[in-house]
Amino acid sequence: MNSKSLSPNSISLMHYLMQNETIANKVKAAGKEGKQYAIYTIADDGNVTLGETKYPFWNRLIGCKFTLTFTQFAMSVWDALADLSTSGNQEAILKGLSKEIAEKAQRETEYNWVVERLVDCFRHVCNNKTTESRLEGCPGKSGQKIGSDPVIIRDQNGSPVIININANNNRRTFRFPDATGEADLVFELGVVGVSCSKH
Repeated sequence: MNSKSLSPNSISLMHYLMQNETIANKVKAAGKEGKQYAIYTIADDGNVTLGETKYPFWNRLIGCKFTLTFTQFAMSVWDALADLSTSGNQEAILKGLSKEIAEKAQRETEYNWVVERLVDCFRHVCNNKTTESRLEGCPGKSGQKIGSDPVIIRDQNGSPVIININANNNRRTFRFPDATGEADLVFELGVVGVSCSKH
């Protein structure tokens, strides 16, 4: 895989980071001055597009969007992590993490490594009180509300991912909602693997 191409897990982790209000605000502040952004999308190449309306189509049509490079996104998160830390932890992030991001994101384009490093710092170094968010995410094609909880799980064709679980011959199907949250979790219960034999 090209090091500039984000893995699905890395995109999920970027969504996870964006659930934190401080991080989301720093990323939004990296857009056009004075603009308010309602949603964001993450592309496979790491670019993060901020949209002024909650509809990606309208954002594209009338040009009310702003795209950050992956490095700009990473540096915005770094800035937020510094604000979320104190004393020695803050100093380590300010002096150490910025150099790592510059080297890995800018010079070596190891985007997946950078995402994992940012998440590690957020979880273990920052003095944040947030609870763990759900890590399910999507390949970054649909709009996600900034600082919101909706989960996006879609396949390459943009269709909701279906997860089938077969436990003790009882089938349970889980269909996850899209970014708008219009579809709730759907359960389909049924019996599978039934057969009859003649005596």
